[in-house]
Amino acid sequence: MTSETKNIKSGGALSRSLRSRLESFKRTLYFLTRNPLAVFGLSVTIFYVLVAIFGPFFVPGNPNYMVQILQYKGKYIYNTPLPPSARFPFGTTFGGYDLFNGIVKGARTDVFMAAIIVFIGAIIGIILGSIAGYKGGIIDDVIMRTTDIFLSIPFLVLAIAMLAILGRTLEIMIFAFIIVWWPTYTRIIRGQVLTIRELKYVEASKAAGASSLRIILRHVIPNSVYPLFVQASLDFGNVILGFATLNWLGFGYSTQNLAEWGSIMSLATIQGTSAVFKYSWTLLVPGIVILIFVLSLNFLGDGLRDVLDPRLRR
Repeated sequence: MTSETKNIKSGGALSRSLRSRLESFKRTLYFLTRNPLAVFGLSVTIFYVLVAIFGPFFVPGNPNYMVQILQYKGKYIYNTPLPPSARFPFGTTFGGYDLFNGIVKGARTDVFMAAIIVFIGAIIGIILGSIAGYKGGIIDDVIMRTTDIFLSIPFLVLAIAMLAILGRTLEIMIFAFIIVWWPTYTRIIRGQVLTIRELKYVEASKAAGASSLRIILRHVIPNSVYPLFVQASLDFGNVILGFATLNWLGFGYSTQNLAEWGSIMSLATIQGTSAVFKYSWTLLVPGIVILIFVLSLNFLGDGLRDVLDPRLRR
């Protein structure tokens, strides 16, 4: 067989593979659009992502920090938040920070940090889970016992401990969340691989002399990752809730004017919880923004679960 013939066959196989993937994507999108809640979740998620990408270009100031306004119409507003108005659509919070400005910029901070954490955590989980499930034996035992150790520790406790030891910086926050987030993906992938490694096409690849690395990359991982899409969509919201919780408790990134939704919520209680009732918008507005985003991600995750599991398609 000439090299030209091999190239033609290789190109044909690649073309067939791409067509198959495209058809699978179209079918998935079709079933997804039949679920109204999933469509709502996807639409809201896309809106938030667009705000995260382009929003900071349309509001003044540093894209990472909130704009501080100490005086408005001759009134000192550092300790007196202003209610929503035409000038301040979401009002202001303690410190004279414009809530609309902070929430728009905070979308970039929260969405990008959550994307980094979920992506890296998923990659680590895919690698470790695939190796553990495919190899088995002592390798499986070591990886899964390590995973069990991390899963046994409440993730907020571990994150707080790391932040206290290594420092309360944005990079350490991201690192701390990655450390506590990968075990879930590892367990999911391992469970999938344990099933897939026994299937006929994997056995046929082994009989044909394919290496373990080739089998894992070509057959095992591509057919194991679908449950991760559902978990990742849910974890995206959970990461943002984790950020908000850490900042609310005072263990987050130690910069008061950081444009991050949890940090904005924590400003509402600077003068005590009684002030929250008097200036309710300082807590309600960022809280509702987080609620809508997390809820839409949950709707999207449920829709993806229905689509990717043929038994649940309606």
